[in-house]
Amino acid sequence: MSPSRLKTFEVIEVRSVAKSGVPDLNEDSYAVTDFVAAVFDGATDKNESPPPTPGRLAAVALAERVAEISDDCHPEALVKELHAAVAPLAADHCEPTAVAAVVVVHVPSRKVIRVGDVAVGVNGAFDIPRKRIDEIAAAARAALLEARLAAGASVADLMEADPGREMILPLLREARQWRNRPDAPYGFAAIDGVETPAAMIDVFDIPPRSEVVLATDGYVSPQPDLAASERALAESIHRDPLRLGPPPGTKGVRPGHISFDDRTYLRMRL
Repeated sequence: MSPSRLKTFEVIEVRSVAKSGVPDLNEDSYAVTDFVAAVFDGATDKNESPPPTPGRLAAVALAERVAEISDDCHPEALVKELHAAVAPLAADHCEPTAVAAVVVVHVPSRKVIRVGDVAVGVNGAFDIPRKRIDEIAAAARAALLEARLAAGASVADLMEADPGREMILPLLREARQWRNRPDAPYGFAAIDGVETPAAMIDVFDIPPRSEVVLATDGYVSPQPDLAASERALAESIHRDPLRLGPPPGTKGVRPGHISFDDRTYLRMRL
């Protein structure tokens, strides 16, 4: 290992958990090399694809590609490398469905590079992005479920068969039209094997002697440490398994599952 590749950071804790409790169905992943730490949130499958789903394939392919990224790779080039990892998967479909949100800590440059809605915390201060289209869909879903509850449906009934999720699925599928389009009213950034415009790539500078947290949106309220994040999630699920909010979610906890979404948390010091 050359001096420029010496590891100059410490991963304090990391965890990735599938919403189903089955590791091979996890559409999240993470990777750590000598100079990079990264978290990947593969898009939830919306087409009842057999496993491994496109989101799972994307998350795994991205984790593998990170090991090949050079220590002098600048942010835009790094994002292009990640798109290249997903492109062969996208080519297997009529349109790109192997999609992921990504956040990478590039230690040599002391920068965090983010594409999508993964939370970033630096010294306890969190930046938690929300996709506008998801907020709209989640609010509509919550309104329908609240109406069903008012009409006498039980929480268990709606966990078993979620009419709100069925209602918003066409909208969530069509959201691909706004992927990586900064000019669109509902535009959002994602790694899909094509391209993310520079204006949609978030880059954060990391101050010296910092703790950095990367957390996918399976954590409704990420905290400065993993234990606190898990407690906040468990309390939220117990109180609101349907994910009616605030903030509302686009899906709830399904029967037999342990959460509403896959989740990954990585805390590091550098």
